[in-house]
Amino acid sequence: MNTFSSLFVSIDTLQQKLAVYSDETLLAPIDGKWSILQHLYHCYFVESGVLAYIKLKTQDPHALEQVHLLTRLRFLFFFIILKLGLIKIKAPKVVQAFPENMNRKDLFERLYKTRKEADLFFADFPQATARKGIFKHKFIGRINKKLSQKFIKLHLLHHLKLCGLKPNSPNLNLFFSSFSF
Repeated sequence: MNTFSSLFVSIDTLQQKLAVYSDETLLAPIDGKWSILQHLYHCYFVESGVLAYIKLKTQDPHALEQVHLLTRLRFLFFFIILKLGLIKIKAPKVVQAFPENMNRKDLFERLYKTRKEADLFFADFPQATARKGIFKHKFIGRINKKLSQKFIKLHLLHHLKLCGLKPNSPNLNLFFSSFSF
């Protein structure tokens, strides 16, 4: 079954990747910056924040804007320069408010709950609304459901790479193939 979160790195895969690490390693800062758990909590906060924003904005589908070709090009450009390491984006404070006692069990429970909620929310989501700008990214602009899914997926892959947890994945061809206009 194709759900909203089916494009994302699965929770099982994340659990497998973290299984080889001790709790101390998961909490240790990487290069003096965020720890592995902080990166993953940040990604969870982004997923839940995107969902909350979409739920709020889609209450009045008539107020939503169309997604233009220029927005799709900005999306592509943004992730290409991010992937190439040409820019670094500082995360908003709201997605940096980490729990005092972080642990993998809590992270996976939160992530599972958010993904289940997203899958239920989008299960019968109207196609006409899905094509409109349901989420507003600070640099890209208003993006539709499909681009929102790709944003979450690419954002998580980016953070996994920063943690040295790169999935068996995306080479540049796969990266580009994920964009459809």
